[in-house]
Amino acid sequence: MPDQPPSVALYPIQTTFIAVREIHFISHRPPSPNDKIEQSPIPISQSITPFNEATRRLQVTLTAEFGPSNEPSANPPPFTVKVAITGEFVIHPSFPSDKINLWATQNSAYVIYPYLRERLHYITSQGGYPPILLPLIQIPTIKIEAPKPTQPVPLPAR
Repeated sequence: MPDQPPSVALYPIQTTFIAVREIHFISHRPPSPNDKIEQSPIPISQSITPFNEATRRLQVTLTAEFGPSNEPSANPPPFTVKVAITGEFVIHPSFPSDKINLWATQNSAYVIYPYLRERLHYITSQGGYPPILLPLIQIPTIKIEAPKPTQPVPLPAR
């Protein structure tokens, strides 16, 4: 249940739900076997609700939009699509309060992105067009190394 926090915190930040916020698809012409979809200009935006101190929750939405722009083009895309996916996260009191916004802006997208990628692929393929497949992303890793022991410096001989 999304309204019930987990009884035991397994991680300092956990999802309570991930859901489709919006799906919008308009075909501007019938699909053609010659359709080629240029996928590089697909912008993805992120919006974050303020952290609610009482519920210890915040919501993050990723939105991808594709379609004809306002500028005329010789080969406009045959459809318009918009997909928005929202994830809600509960944050344990042990997580540093001053790092919540940093986590939300830099890390939360890694949790939601696969759902956005899948839904965008699905809705465009259901329209009969070549599906949009957002690229895989590589999550940056941090390697923490233990400090190397220092070697004692030999004292000069007397």
